Amino acid sequence: MLSKTRESLRDSKRRSLVETVIDAGIGFVLYLPINFGILPLFAEQISSHDFVGFLQLSAIFTTIALVRKYTIRRWFENLKHIKF
Repeated sequence: MLSKTRESLRDSKRRSLVETVIDAGIGFVLYLPINFGILPLFAEQISSHDFVGFLQLSAIFTTIALVRKYTIRRWFENLKHIKF
């Protein structure tokens, strides 16, 4: 029983590492085109240090990150129930 718990814990840690690496990789690839699309729209606010513009930009990136994290988390939870 104890060895099964240790194996399950090791598998859980490995899954967490894989999920984190995949999430970071998807985030990197996802934000490249998003930066090219969104940042030019906020160039004036960025150059003038407009606080409201920074809040808007932060809200956009935070919303995208939350959707990405939620989607990947659900995907990995569904994979947990699939037997390979």
